[in-house]
Amino acid sequence: MCERLKFNETIDKVVYDQFKKEREHRKQVLFRIIALVKYLAKYNLAFRGTNEKLYQKINGNFLGAIEMFEEFNPIMKDHVRRITNGEIHVHYLGHNIQNEVILLLVDEMMNH
Repeated sequence: MCERLKFNETIDKVVYDQFKKEREHRKQVLFRIIALVKYLAKYNLAFRGTNEKLYQKINGNFLGAIEMFEEFNPIMKDHVRRITNGEIHVHYLGHNIQNEVILLLVDEMMNH
C-alpha cells in the first residue's frame, strides 16, 4: 500500500481520473452555455420556443443554437450525443439553467 501511494497508483486513481475528465467536460459545456446566454441576452432575443426538446420544431433560439454548436464543436457534439443516447440526465439545457445563468449574470453586473 505504501509503495502504491508513493507512485499515486491507488485503486481509486482510475475512478478519480474519470471524475476529473467528466468535470472538465461539464465545465467546458457550461462555458459554452454561458456564452450563448450572454449573446441572447445582449441582443434581447427570445430563449425558448413552444418546445424544449432538441431537434424539434419551434424549440427556440437557445436550443437551436445548441444544435448549431453541435455541428461545429466537438465538446457540444459529445454532450448532445450523450443526451440523445440517454447517457446523462443532467444536461444543462433546460429552462431552469437558462434562468439561473441569467440571474447569476445580473447579480454579477449589479455587483460591478
